[in-house]
Amino acid sequence: MKVGIISLYWPPHFGGSERYVNRLANALNGRGIETWGITATPEIEGMDNGIENVHRILVGEDRIGQSNQLACEAWFKLVLVHVRENNYTHILVNSPLTLVTHPFTTKLFDGLYNIPNLKYGIIHHDIGLRLRGALEEVYRNHGDWEKAAEVIVEEQKNYFKNDSILFNEQDAYWAFDSPLFFAPHFVIGNTHWSNRFIDPLNTTPKYVLHPLIENDDSIYDKDELSEVDIMMVNPLYHKGRSYMADMINTYNHNWTYRVLMGAYGSGKDEFLSMIKNSWAKRDGRVDIVKYVEDIRQAYNATKIFMCPSRYEGYGMVAVEPMLQSKPVIVHNYPAIIEAVGDAAYILDWGCDSIHWEDAIEEILLDGEEWMNKSKLRGEYLLERQEIEIDGLIKFLEGV
Repeated sequence: MKVGIISLYWPPHFGGSERYVNRLANALNGRGIETWGITATPEIEGMDNGIENVHRILVGEDRIGQSNQLACEAWFKLVLVHVRENNYTHILVNSPLTLVTHPFTTKLFDGLYNIPNLKYGIIHHDIGLRLRGALEEVYRNHGDWEKAAEVIVEEQKNYFKNDSILFNEQDAYWAFDSPLFFAPHFVIGNTHWSNRFIDPLNTTPKYVLHPLIENDDSIYDKDELSEVDIMMVNPLYHKGRSYMADMINTYNHNWTYRVLMGAYGSGKDEFLSMIKNSWAKRDGRVDIVKYVEDIRQAYNATKIFMCPSRYEGYGMVAVEPMLQSKPVIVHNYPAIIEAVGDAAYILDWGCDSIHWEDAIEEILLDGEEWMNKSKLRGEYLLERQEIEIDGLIKFLEGV
């Protein structure tokens, strides 16, 4: 078996999907499965460029924008030549090339389809915007994510009962943002939650490989940052920045806060405008950090980690502080719960900020219990991923 992972972006471009494929390739190579990244992202000297097994097929000097159709189509031609000449048995295609909002990607999949003896699949990271909106609407009516899922899946099944002569399955998959729009041989999802909505008729083999954790036990400077009470990462709207802002602005505590900016559009200016009149900021109790050399430095220097995201593809941001035995608070969004299990302090999705305050007060009174829960969850996740990697190899062999 020889595996290629086609990903428009790859480290040193670091987002969640790039970390996913880099760690996946590293894990497969570590088990003796020859695996290569295939990307349009150039190396940058002095930065972390990921694993060594990467074919960087470049169109110009810079990486390609995902909406640049002409550049992407030119790149697809080069990639297909590479795949044909290098005897891959399996190709995995990563986001954003798997999004139905990029229909020109069909040219890549059509080319893969025409390569003899090649099995190609899609890595599916998250449900689409339209589907997420529909799920949230049902949740607001029922207060139950399981009920919301059942309602939406039933609607999807009914969609396929359309007996119009103009109906075709590809249009149906496009309508609910399913990567089956591209007709892959198989799908690898990063959560059971996201996989649940892509194949209502159960026509395509699917596997779940949760995002892999790097168990990094290297030495780092634990005294780089002063300790704070509460921390969150990436203050964007959907990451729940309003909860942190409310905490800083409203509640009369002497708590200290840290907000670490994210890799993409950090939302720094918007967040600062939300807290500009707070006493906490005036008192110097709010630390805005653009960058840390090692993310563990930030986790180590907090008592509680807040993950108030409205949604996540998985919730790795909540898992990583658990590896440092830090208490974590989250919303009960299903993909996040697949990450943290029952080891986090779980609040109802969309609850008022006062509930976050109550949770913080409770944890600060008995932090040791929650630290132990996080520690045990981290150990479990490391064991789970070893089982899932072995299962993925068997899955690919059987496709």
